[in-house]
Amino acid sequence: MSSTRSVHTYVTAWFLLFLLAPESSLLSFSPHKKKAHGFTMNPSQSPAESPNMKAARNLSLSATAKSSSHAVPPPLKVAVIGAGAAGLVTARILLRHGIQPILLEKDSAMGGVWNYRPNSSTRPMYRGLRTNLPREIMAYREFPWGGDGTTRSFVTHGQVKDYLKRYAKKFGLEDWIRFGCNVRHLKVLKEKASRVNPQWPKIRLEWEDVGAGATGGEPCRREGEDFDAVCVCNGHYAKPFHPEIPGLQQYFQGKIYHSIEYDDPSIFKDQVVLCVGGRASGSDLAREISTYAKKVYLSDTTCPDLSEQQGEPIQKGNVAWVPTTMAVNADSSISFRRDCRDTPKVDCIIFCSGYDYHFPFINEESNVDLFALPGERRVMPLYEQLWHAAYPSLTFIGLQHSIVPFPFFELQAEAIASQFQKEINKEKLNHVWTLPSLNDRIQAAEADAQGGGPKEMKRVQDTHFLGSFQWDACIKYARFAGICDENLEKYIRTNKAIYDHASKERKRLFPGGIDSYRSNSYVRDDEHESFQVYFIQEEIAVDA
Repeated sequence: MSSTRSVHTYVTAWFLLFLLAPESSLLSFSPHKKKAHGFTMNPSQSPAESPNMKAARNLSLSATAKSSSHAVPPPLKVAVIGAGAAGLVTARILLRHGIQPILLEKDSAMGGVWNYRPNSSTRPMYRGLRTNLPREIMAYREFPWGGDGTTRSFVTHGQVKDYLKRYAKKFGLEDWIRFGCNVRHLKVLKEKASRVNPQWPKIRLEWEDVGAGATGGEPCRREGEDFDAVCVCNGHYAKPFHPEIPGLQQYFQGKIYHSIEYDDPSIFKDQVVLCVGGRASGSDLAREISTYAKKVYLSDTTCPDLSEQQGEPIQKGNVAWVPTTMAVNADSSISFRRDCRDTPKVDCIIFCSGYDYHFPFINEESNVDLFALPGERRVMPLYEQLWHAAYPSLTFIGLQHSIVPFPFFELQAEAIASQFQKEINKEKLNHVWTLPSLNDRIQAAEADAQGGGPKEMKRVQDTHFLGSFQWDACIKYARFAGICDENLEKYIRTNKAIYDHASKERKRLFPGGIDSYRSNSYVRDDEHESFQVYFIQEEIAVDA
C-alpha cells in the first residue's frame, strides 16, 4: 500500500465485506470427511515410542474399547508453531485439557529467543544479558521459580533456558516437538470443517524439514499436514525495526547496527557510540559498551528537557543521556531534539529500536487476511488480540508487549484451550465463556485495530502495548478460560506488586548506568498480595 490512509481504507472495506456476508457463506465444507491423522501411533509403526506418547496411545485405545455403540472420534489435531516460552506453555495447557499438540520448531532445540548463539547477527540474545524482570514473576504460575531471598532474582539467559528445559521435562513436552521444522506456508481450508467447531475451517501447514537437508547439499524435504487448529507462537523478535532518520543513508560515514547484531561490547573499544532507543536493550547496551568505548550517547524519547542545563546532555561517567535523534548532518554529525546543543560525530550507531511483527508463513501464497505492516507494530484483524476474527481456529499467543510474558502466555493458552473444550463439550461446559458471533468479532477487531492502544496518545504503534494495563488483561483471559478465582486474583496482584516495585527501582537509576536493582532478591507472599525484598551483595556469573 502506498500510504497509511490507503491501508486503512482497504482494511475497513475488508471488515465491511465480512459484516455484510452471512457466516455460512464465508466457509463451505465438503460433506465427505477425510480420515483425520491423529498423533497416536500404531505400536508396529513406532517400537521406540516414548512413555508419554505410549500413555496417550493407550488412553486412546482404552477409550475406543470402552465404547460399544459409538465410535470414539480421533483426538483433535492442533499445531503449535514455535517451541519457545509461548509454544511450550501452550502445549502444556493443551495437554492438560486432553488435546494432543504437535509443536513445529525450526531449531534443533527448544527455548526460542533464549537459545543463545555466540556472535549471532540474527538472534536478539547477547552474552551479557540478564533479565530486567525478577524470576519470581517471570515464572509460569504452574511452575514457580526462585523466592529464596538469598540469590538474585534477575537471572541470565542461560538460567532462563535451563528453567524452560526443566519445565518441558516436568510436563513431558519434548515428546511432542518436531525439531528442524521450518514452517513456510499457512493456508485456511475453507472447504474442510475443523472438529473443534464445524463453523471453523481446518488449517494446512507446510514446512521444510531442515534436518532432512542439513548435510550433503541435499534440498530440505517439504512436508505438510492439515490441522483442526493452529496456535502461532513464533515470537516477535526476528525482524528488526529501523527508524527513518533524515540524512542517515546520505551522510553518515560510520557503521550502522541493530541491537539484534550485538553480542560483544569489546568490539567498540575506544569508539564513540550512539545507541538509539532508551528502553531495556538500549540502556543495557549503553552500560555494557561504556566499559570499553570512549563515549556512549544514549538517545531516548524520555530524556528530560535540557534547556535548564544550557542544552548540555545529562552525563554520568562516559554515558551521555540525550533526547530524540533528529538527523544526520552533511558533515556526518548528529542532531538531537532542539533543546540539545551537542552535535557529536560518532563512529557507529546501534538501533535499539525494537522489532516488527513477522509471520513469514503467512505470505502471498496464503489465503489469510492478516495485516502486519512494517513500522505500525500492529497485527489485525484479531479478536481480543488472540483469535483471528474470521477464523478462530487460528490464534496468536504473545503479541502484546511491555508485559510479564510467561504467565501472560499461560493465561492466553488457558483461554484458547477452554474454547476448544467448550466447542467440543457444549453440554458439559456451560459455565465457560464463549466466543461471540462472527459479526461481533469483526466489529470488535476493527475497533481494536483502529483504537491506538490503551495509552492516552492513541498511536497505532501502541495497539499491542499493555504495561500497567496487563493485569486487567490477565484477569480477562482467566475469565474467558473460566479459571478466575480468589487465588488466581491474589497471584496476579502479587505479580503486579513485585512488577511495580522492580520498575520503580529500575526507573530511578540513570539509564545506561549502574543497574543496582538487579541485585535484589524477591520473596512472594501471595496470601497478602505482597513480597519481601533483599539486596544481595555477591556478584553473579555471566553465561559464556
